[in-house]
Amino acid sequence: MKGAATALAFASCVALALPVTGSARPHVTPSPSPSPVADPAITKIVRQQFVQWQAGVVNKSLYATQVLPQLTDAKIGDTSHALAQLGALTDQAYVGRWINPDFPPGANGYIYQMRCTLGNVYLWLAIDAEGKIATIFFKNRLDVENVTPAPTTSPSPAL
Repeated sequence: MKGAATALAFASCVALALPVTGSARPHVTPSPSPSPVADPAITKIVRQQFVQWQAGVVNKSLYATQVLPQLTDAKIGDTSHALAQLGALTDQAYVGRWINPDFPPGANGYIYQMRCTLGNVYLWLAIDAEGKIATIFFKNRLDVENVTPAPTTSPSPAL
């Protein structure tokens, strides 16, 4: 990871309440799309990896062979320094599956938002068919074109 990760600043959302009058027409409230469901085993790996990367102590035995040359002391140190600036991990949120045609056969990808006391970062993780980490990286923004949307039970609106 080149450069320091920056904490994401989120604008606060403000809800506007409109008064309801007696002549208001009934309306249909759209049902929210179901949230993607995280695999608890993957969530545990994600949390452990994030904390290890923040601390600069990465267990290289958990990584696929082709990743090992990239796990240099300098890379781990730079990434650790950048992630440490986000403060302590407070929570993580599963965003969804990550699909990448460059994944090794049998690999599955996941995206999580790691929430810390001083900011947030997205952790992108791919696990290969042998259960080893084939890819991991941290980004301060979410590339939605790489996220598989959650399945929905409601039909698509007609145009």
